[in-house]
Amino acid sequence: MATQPPQIDLSVSEPLEAAVDETTALAQYPGLREFRATLGGTPLVEVPGPPGGAKIMAKYEFRNPSGSAKDRPAYSMLCRAINAHAGQDGPLKVVDCSGGNMARALTGLNAVTGIPVRAVMPDSVPQSLLTHLTERGTAIDLVPASEFPLAIMQRASEIAAEDPSWTLLAQHRNMANVAAHQFFTGREIVGQLDGVRPSAVVGAVGSGGMIAGVARALRGISPGLSVIGVTPAELPYGTPEPPNAEPKFAGAGGLTYGMRQPFVEKLIPEFESAQVSHPEALTAMYDFWKETGTRIGSSAGASWLIAREKAKNLGPDETVVTVFADAGSKEDWEKAESMGN
Repeated sequence: MATQPPQIDLSVSEPLEAAVDETTALAQYPGLREFRATLGGTPLVEVPGPPGGAKIMAKYEFRNPSGSAKDRPAYSMLCRAINAHAGQDGPLKVVDCSGGNMARALTGLNAVTGIPVRAVMPDSVPQSLLTHLTERGTAIDLVPASEFPLAIMQRASEIAAEDPSWTLLAQHRNMANVAAHQFFTGREIVGQLDGVRPSAVVGAVGSGGMIAGVARALRGISPGLSVIGVTPAELPYGTPEPPNAEPKFAGAGGLTYGMRQPFVEKLIPEFESAQVSHPEALTAMYDFWKETGTRIGSSAGASWLIAREKAKNLGPDETVVTVFADAGSKEDWEKAESMGN
């Protein structure tokens, strides 16, 4: 049955000129210092690439405190919310939509701040994650996976509109998301490259904040950088189709109905779009583990596949950078191992 797209605000501001100020948040919530001390500084590792092709360097973001790249924007958006809440009545409470990792990151921040967290998620998220979140006090609102991702964005906005005591973080529109990856993830990569100018960067497109922020940082040393965003073949970037409930690699996808992630459209409109199917992403997870002994998630597996494709067409003196967002869920690993055996 044909459906109509929900009315979603996809407007974004100009990008921030610096990282979000952390001073107030760290003073008001001393427990944040522990989280901040272990945030970032993740390794940049050479990973298997095509023979004779470019070198592939992967940023291991699963080494962050809650296990994913979302720890960085979650922290930055929370600091921004704390700054904005200063002087207001009542305690700060935050709500946002999440495919999984943002909810996990915010739950980790709740543990050190006590700031209540509410997450709107598709009902397809792994049960192991739901158990983790609810046991730690995060309130969960589930919407049908067949309406992902616009429905979770819409419901999070509705919650904040219905009850203004909830502060909407809006990861798909909050420029603190991009800033976290530009001024931290991206700058770390620049330093770790130690003078090497990459030819391309590859990353999964969920909110678009990671690929946009990292690309902005890397273009500071490599203006001609190619930017390749990876989305599921089952829900490609910019697809005119409505949502569907087909299995997809985690945390990424087109917005459907022809809508596009606003960070990508505003900040890297010339980027290249690539697609990877769910079975291909799971197989890549397993293959990478067999080759390296390191476990990566399905979006990382998808990014590795596309990085290898790009590297095939470049020379051995060139470099492709990619970002591995997480190490994968228990459920995805069970599927990947069953396919590999």
